[in-house]
Amino acid sequence: MLPDRPLVRRRTALTGALGGIAATVLAAGCDTGDDLGENDATASPSSSPSAAQEPEQTPDEALVDDVLARLGAAVAVLQAARRFKQVRPKIAPLLHAHRSHAEVLEGELDEAPAPRPADPSAATEAVRSSETQLQASLVDAAGRAESGALAKLLASMSASTTQHLATLPPPPGAGAPA
Repeated sequence: MLPDRPLVRRRTALTGALGGIAATVLAAGCDTGDDLGENDATASPSSSPSAAQEPEQTPDEALVDDVLARLGAAVAVLQAARRFKQVRPKIAPLLHAHRSHAEVLEGELDEAPAPRPADPSAATEAVRSSETQLQASLVDAAGRAESGALAKLLASMSASTTQHLATLPPPPGAGAPA
């Protein structure tokens, strides 16, 4: 006979599954494309002046730089919103996640200052807008990645952002009949 209540709650199962995926992605690291784009011209010595120059970025390296710039912009919005104490508990996990994502991408976040919101509601809306844009750009980046490992990592980052977005308070008027 089966018990009346489930052995594992939905939230526990979902958290375990997402945690397993995140652990796998973090353990696998990120293929930044260091080995992509190498060719015989850069491997053999050359007497041309261009041989001393840095090799051009691979498409995946450029993609990672773009993602890091977008993460930096999102972190700047989060930093600006942190000035409101009532917003901090909801955005602290986002801030931690974005910093962890930059670490996995082996890059630095360039946090240009973001406009300071006038009140907690405006701060939450600025965060929601910024995170929605970041999530869409991560989906796009995952689709453009040449490396399968990078595509998986970017898709995981997009999923993380989506989950964090779901925890933000709804925008004013959301859920009201139109």
